Amino acid sequence: MKYLAFDIEAANGYQLSSICSIGVVIADEQFNILSRQNIWINPKTKYNLNGTRQNVGIDLHLDKKLLNSSPDFKQVYGVISGILTDTQYFVFGHAVDADVRMLNAACNRYKLPCINFEFADSQLLYRLFKGEKEVKALHKIALDIGVEFEEHNSEEDAYATMLTLKYLVEQSGLSVDELLEKYRIRKGSNRNFELSRPVSLDGQVSKKRVTQVAWEKIRKYASTVKKCSNKYKDTAFCLSRTLELSDDETLYKTVELIVKNGGRYTTKLAKSKVYIYGDFTSEQDIAREKRVNELAEQGLLTKISAQQFIKENTL
Repeated sequence: MKYLAFDIEAANGYQLSSICSIGVVIADEQFNILSRQNIWINPKTKYNLNGTRQNVGIDLHLDKKLLNSSPDFKQVYGVISGILTDTQYFVFGHAVDADVRMLNAACNRYKLPCINFEFADSQLLYRLFKGEKEVKALHKIALDIGVEFEEHNSEEDAYATMLTLKYLVEQSGLSVDELLEKYRIRKGSNRNFELSRPVSLDGQVSKKRVTQVAWEKIRKYASTVKKCSNKYKDTAFCLSRTLELSDDETLYKTVELIVKNGGRYTTKLAKSKVYIYGDFTSEQDIAREKRVNELAEQGLLTKISAQQFIKENTL
């Protein structure tokens, strides 16, 4: 697994689609920097260096001559999409949902497909690690951890973001996956221009409400899938809570294959014939899987991993 930190700047804060630079920094598992680059983009719009507020004095380090001679977003879309959707990377950013909104705006502007990918937020993770109530701006985090960088330069911001994640891993003694699990962080996702922000499931809303929202989203997605066969006719499938809450590619691919093959999704274990679980097990799953195993031993329920289910239905 490699780490990819990215940051986006817009030439005009009033126009989200006016992306003028995308900074990308890639590191290996030990956080050795493998590459760093600033992808310059002609925003084809007016420049507004004061952001979205009057006289805030933001220096975006822009060279208008360079930008005007750079390719526009449509021309670099393939490169950007390829990088962000590459499964070898763990993708993250600082206050990353703002960057994803800019990507979506630019894709819509140029009538390009949505860039569907998952991501984590170093700003959120830093707040939880420090036990603070409010998130911090990147330059304040940099001061805390002793990092010097050129703020609002996309490449430099991405670099500072990478060093933030490195700091959290070193100081906690935990891997990135262990940090996400400790703070019950659900990674963010961007799917068909529907943005789901990275959040900690602790302290946001009740667990019951979080689960209900996930169920509603899964049902909504299932309703868009067209049935193509009767392979699973009259078969109800129940998913593990962790898989339901993951909001990731594996979840949606699983649901797609269930419905596509004539099966149906249910939240009720007692009404299901097949139980599908993901790569991780939550506390909710541990208690629930005792019953799952009992039903499986009685021959009343088939238990299968999502990866195996997908493999068996895509051969």
